[in-house]
Amino acid sequence: MKRAKSLFGASNSNAEVVPEDAVVVAQTPESTGQLADRSNDADPSSHANGQDAAVSAAWTMYTADDGVPYYVNNETGESAWELPADGFLDDTADHGPSAGSGPQTGANEDPTANFVPLYGQEAKTWKQHMLSVFQVPDAVSSLNGDVGKRMVFPHVHPVSPLVRVSVLENSEPPRHKIVISLGDPVDEGNDYWVPEHYFYAFACEMPCTAPYTVEFRRDPYATRLNRGKNPQPRDITKWSRQRPMPKGFFAFPEPMPGSAPYFLDWSSGPDRYTITRKIEHPNLGWLRCLRFQAYPASKFHVMETFEPTHVFRVHHGHFCPVDEGWTCLFAFFAFETNVPGTSKYYLQHKGEPYYSIRVAKEPTYAHGWQDYAHFYAFDVPMPGTSRLTADYLTQNVNTRQAVAEQSRIYHQDTWEPWVEKLFFYAFPAPTLQFAPPQG
Repeated sequence: MKRAKSLFGASNSNAEVVPEDAVVVAQTPESTGQLADRSNDADPSSHANGQDAAVSAAWTMYTADDGVPYYVNNETGESAWELPADGFLDDTADHGPSAGSGPQTGANEDPTANFVPLYGQEAKTWKQHMLSVFQVPDAVSSLNGDVGKRMVFPHVHPVSPLVRVSVLENSEPPRHKIVISLGDPVDEGNDYWVPEHYFYAFACEMPCTAPYTVEFRRDPYATRLNRGKNPQPRDITKWSRQRPMPKGFFAFPEPMPGSAPYFLDWSSGPDRYTITRKIEHPNLGWLRCLRFQAYPASKFHVMETFEPTHVFRVHHGHFCPVDEGWTCLFAFFAFETNVPGTSKYYLQHKGEPYYSIRVAKEPTYAHGWQDYAHFYAFDVPMPGTSRLTADYLTQNVNTRQAVAEQSRIYHQDTWEPWVEKLFFYAFPAPTLQFAPPQG
């Protein structure tokens, strides 16, 4: 296959963490570039901003990610793998995890701890309200989509659009329903067929792809994939294809950049199939039939509340949560892997002074920000995508006074005091779905 071109690569960040109760930001010697070799350390007193370390300075011990201890000068902030001869260990300091260039587990409480789920009649009423305000973002024009796909796949002509394949699950008996989602609400999940996986494949043939046709049976209803022949010789059920136009997709039989493996497993009594991402052997009573590669995706819900102030939230998951005061504005699908032509976006949140989120291409762990999700989205318009913006706010909407910074993902024009920070292209979700009732 002619290799697809990735327009923009995501860059990694070594942003530092500022611990809440620390005066000096501690960094591992490797993260600061002070020590290239643990076994051949230079004079540690020469690392602190060109100044000599104070005699008999107090040092605090931390633990690097690989479990190796290192030491940080409490006065100068310099770090070393060995405790200097003229230094002493500060037993009064917190010797917990490093305050280096990564997130600190347990450093802050869960920012979502104050969300109040609704139940019963309150939940039912609030669901109806959310359905009334839910919107589907407009897709880009066909002209812009055609230009974008030629930029992502410049050496392929014609370029096939991507289609979302939804894998829905029912447990009585355990089986999956494979649906080619074309924007119709009937192609989405419901209380009977619950979403299990989403992935994107090609609608038409592309280099190095193979066709996979969706077939179905009745009583009980189930679907399977057929790649030109019966995927399981022991399957004696008569399977049918959609009429008048068979449904299916084109996917990679072998690994390709940005793709992830999917497996078709079969079980009898009655004949039924599931699609799984488990590379290990299938569950007891199931046999593995075939494998293909596709682009895995996840669903994200953009929500807002006005209590205690106007803030936004991006929920990662199949179902929209039903929490007091939170409404869902829209939802979108984005990739889980670095698909050609996409960049990585980090979702972070914090609970103080109130719940807020941060959307950026690089994370930061200062001021209490915590990672909770990430996604990959296109940098250029692609067929079926919508243009979404990541906006940030530093002023009160009414008084224009400085407030704690927060971000949002939005699908309409940005208005002051919100400022557009960046934009990306993702697939809009046509429906809003809530978790099925338990029991």
